[in-house]
Amino acid sequence: MNESRRIEAFSDAVFAIAITLLALDLTVPEPGDFTSTLLDAWPSYLAYLATFLTIASIWIHHHAVFSRIAGAEPALLLLNVLLLLGVSLLPWPTALIAVALQDGDRADGIAAVLVYAIASLIVGVAWTATCTVLARRPRLLVRESDAAWMGRNARQAALSGLPVLAACGLAFLSTLAALAVFVAIPIAFLWSTSANWSSRN
Repeated sequence: MNESRRIEAFSDAVFAIAITLLALDLTVPEPGDFTSTLLDAWPSYLAYLATFLTIASIWIHHHAVFSRIAGAEPALLLLNVLLLLGVSLLPWPTALIAVALQDGDRADGIAAVLVYAIASLIVGVAWTATCTVLARRPRLLVRESDAAWMGRNARQAALSGLPVLAACGLAFLSTLAALAVFVAIPIAFLWSTSANWSSRN
C-alpha cells in the first residue's frame, strides 16, 4: 500500500465514524408518543441531512483528489489532518443547530451556526491548501497534467467559503435559513465534483 492509499484508508475511517455519530443524535420516541415526538424533532432531521450531505461530499471529493496522488509529503499529511479535524467536528454543531431550532432561541441559533461555520471553514481551508500544494508539486501526482485539475479545485474550495459566510449573516435573521444554505452547499459541491470527474480522461 503506497503512502496516498494509507492516507485515504485512515481518512475513510474518520469519515465513517463522523457520519455514524450523526445518527446518535436522532430522537428515539417514547412508547405511545411516536407521532408528536417524530414531528417535533424535524430540526434534527434537517440538521442531519445537511451534515450527512456535507461529509458525503467531502468523502467523494477526497477520493477524487487522492486517486490522482502518487506520493505524499509531510505538508500533505498535516493538511489532511486539518481536513479531518473539521470533519470530526461537524456532528457537534449539527446537534447544536437542532437544539437551537427546537428551542427557538435566536442567540443559541446564531452561536450554533457560527460553530458549524468554523468547522466548515476549517475543511475549506484544508482543501484549498491541499489542492494548491498538489498543483505546485506535480511530482506528487499520478500524472503531471492533473496539476491543472488541482488548481481548479483549489479555486473552487476557496470560493466555498463565501456561502458559509453568507449563512453566518443569515443566522442573525433565521437559523433555519442558515441551515438551508448548509444543505445547499454540499449539493452544489457534489454536482461540481461529478461534473469534473470525467476531466481525468
